[in-house]
Amino acid sequence: MLQRRIAVPCMAVLLLASAVAARAVTVDVQVGGSAGLAYSPKVVTIHTGDTVRWSNAGGLHNVAADDGSFHCSNDCSGNSDVSSNAWVSSHTFNAAGTFPYHCDQHGGPGGSGMSGTVVVQSTGPAPQPGSVGFSPATYNVSESAGTVAVHVSRTGGADGAVSVAYAVTAGTAAAGSDFTPTSGTLTWGDQDSADKTFQVTIVNDAVTESNETVSLALSSPTGGASIGTGSGTITIADDDAPGPTAPAAPSNLTATGVSSTDIQLNWKDNSNNETGFRIENKTASTAYQLVATAPPNSTGATVSGLSPATAYTFHVRANGAGGNSNFSNEATASTLGDTAPCVAGRNTLCLGEGGRFKAEVAWSSQSSGSGNAIAVPLASAPQSGLFYFIDPSNIEMLVKVLNACVPALGNHYWVFYAATTNVQFTLTVTDTRSGQVKTYTNALNHAASPIQDTNAFATCP
Repeated sequence: MLQRRIAVPCMAVLLLASAVAARAVTVDVQVGGSAGLAYSPKVVTIHTGDTVRWSNAGGLHNVAADDGSFHCSNDCSGNSDVSSNAWVSSHTFNAAGTFPYHCDQHGGPGGSGMSGTVVVQSTGPAPQPGSVGFSPATYNVSESAGTVAVHVSRTGGADGAVSVAYAVTAGTAAAGSDFTPTSGTLTWGDQDSADKTFQVTIVNDAVTESNETVSLALSSPTGGASIGTGSGTITIADDDAPGPTAPAAPSNLTATGVSSTDIQLNWKDNSNNETGFRIENKTASTAYQLVATAPPNSTGATVSGLSPATAYTFHVRANGAGGNSNFSNEATASTLGDTAPCVAGRNTLCLGEGGRFKAEVAWSSQSSGSGNAIAVPLASAPQSGLFYFIDPSNIEMLVKVLNACVPALGNHYWVFYAATTNVQFTLTVTDTRSGQVKTYTNALNHAASPIQDTNAFATCP
């Protein structure tokens, strides 16, 4: 089992009922020194199989479990009296529970004086190997292109090594005379989320013919990865026929909220014959509409005049003398929200540390109309809260915002929710410190699926 050594602050980590064990870690705790007559951090939360390593930074100290299960200074055996040496001792916790400890010289059982606590949970978060898929899934090229670089992306997680097989076969194009069939395997290492590419050779001929297609396919994923967009198409435009061709579709579209009214778009320009770009967006309740244009050779644009704290989905296409390209991939982002402190109210939950994250839900149904969900805070569990839509005896949704601001967990705040409903709803979660917004939706008459978004907010601490 791979061991990672990190310093972990006091935090809460969600226990997933179906999760597999996380890789063991070693947590460092400073004893004395600049911390004074204290352990730093005072409380650590780990999982079974993890290790706590105490290091004396100055002073006459030791580590003594209140229940006598460990007693450490120069080691964790018989030689464990208080010592002013620069000692380092470790103890591995193989059982779940809460383990208070103290310094025999400056503290005592029950949290008296110089004391600390180790909280051991039974499992860690489940690995997220992610999904692999074509990005983009469609390519438009001239038969004189020579080769086409096909991109495959890994999204939704990068835990562990994964691979996927690819194959290039005939659609309406003829193998050998229009393109060269190929196949192979793409691989990603642990924490590798970079795009992988493979080349498809296009054969140029002197025959005037209509546009033809080549089929792309992904199969046989390994390492727990799933396949997202597993099929694609290369359209080969004949360069022997007169007349201009449509430009190639832009790809690798990304969207980022930069203010309460602006979202920045970036994309890859895959053509050299466009006369401009058309940018369209939609919300959860609207269809795609044209919202902006960009000049030729652009690789990005800022879309302004949007509503605050609202999620928008975008796609982009190039246009030229030969017509419009296919659309790019879709990209979704939310405009920034209010950075004023969260105020709990009838329709608002303030979740997470210090109530930093504001959660609100709007709902709609065919039989009961629409409205804003009623918040039900949980005083005993401030990271979590409930919502009901119509009947206070019928709780519809549980929402959690968790602190995972450590490298081993991705340095993010997590958003998890579960809803027992098929009503249309939109959950909006705002980080009131940064203004970043995450929006989650459920379609009408669709049984809501649980969400475990471990990349929700990269706004630590």
